[in-house]
Amino acid sequence: MEDRKINEMESLELISEMIRKTKNEGSMKEDYNTFLYYGYAAVIISIIVWAGIHFTGELEFSFIWFAMFVPYLWTTFAGKQKRPEVVTYLDSMLGNIWKIIGNMFALTTLAIVATGAYVGIINFSLMMPLSIIYAGIGTAMTGLVIKEKAFVWLPLVGLLASVYMLLSDGYDNSWNILFGLSFLAFMVIPAHIVRSKAK
Repeated sequence: MEDRKINEMESLELISEMIRKTKNEGSMKEDYNTFLYYGYAAVIISIIVWAGIHFTGELEFSFIWFAMFVPYLWTTFAGKQKRPEVVTYLDSMLGNIWKIIGNMFALTTLAIVATGAYVGIINFSLMMPLSIIYAGIGTAMTGLVIKEKAFVWLPLVGLLASVYMLLSDGYDNSWNILFGLSFLAFMVIPAHIVRSKAK
């Protein structure tokens, strides 16, 4: 059989077909579970923190947000247990996107701690709107790569919430609910939409 060169149009069609097939593979359902882990964790924690502060007036309930590391530890441990035999370009690209987003979270946390240590007050309230922005960017970029509109456009809900937070006078207990609703809108809902499409 003779090899033949393909033109640009055929090449684009081939790439599109590969993306369509990858999106519909059953294994992709597992990838969307990560969005569900983080999304549902954010929703549950937001309700617990809001209720704790609302009924007791104690802002220390905000420390429960550090439980968001649990999905990270879970997905990291589970990922080591089930390493794929073949890593596709798509897998590699998505992994790199979320590595960058993860580094942004880590660097922001370090910057808040370092700045707070210097000025004498460590204030993590800025972390909430920035987390929405970072996670929204990662989700939207994922949507662009896999060509899924729900992942691309729903992060705008989170962007509106984060802009409201950044423009308000300071931390308010309602931020917790806005955070949870943002993750529900741009992580949980799109993941269920795409999982329902996957065979």
